[in-house]
Amino acid sequence: MMAVGIFVAGFSSYPLLIQNAPPFPTAEIPAVSTPESLHVCFTPNQSCLPKVVKYINDANLSILLLGYSFTSKPITQALIEAKKRGVKVRIVLDYSQKTQKYSKEVIEILLNEHMEVKFDHSVKIAHNKILVIDNLYILTGSYNWTHSAEFKNAENLLFIKSRDVAKKYTEYFEERWKISKSISNAK
Repeated sequence: MMAVGIFVAGFSSYPLLIQNAPPFPTAEIPAVSTPESLHVCFTPNQSCLPKVVKYINDANLSILLLGYSFTSKPITQALIEAKKRGVKVRIVLDYSQKTQKYSKEVIEILLNEHMEVKFDHSVKIAHNKILVIDNLYILTGSYNWTHSAEFKNAENLLFIKSRDVAKKYTEYFEERWKISKSISNAK
């Protein structure tokens, strides 16, 4: 009964917390221009994976990947091929993924190909799902870079073309990259 009382007390104080929250700092968040293009993809009714792989295959300069779970072998292979073409590929994953069975397999493949992979240990969960390609394209949504996201789950993925938005996501990636650790230091 005491747990119910604590829950009700916490639940009933929530409106007060919202009411007294500071105003949203709109002045600190600069506006970005309208994206040149925006496409959406939803699984399980659509197939997002071929589009993701095509964006990676079309990369010329750089690929930045932030991810929570990463098990997709087609995406892994596309990243390896991009690196072989001279594209700079950097990856930051949630710290927990270095010991998860299927993610661990993909991570080992990437490391064997001398890919730059780091682990974000600074937060409880690094739950990002972001690809930034050539400082122009952003792929983001609930879609993890996994087999399940494509074939088992209900997921969404946005394909955005915008230098302004890509710049914001790149800045965010660089913040995560700086505080993340390589596998040898991620203990």
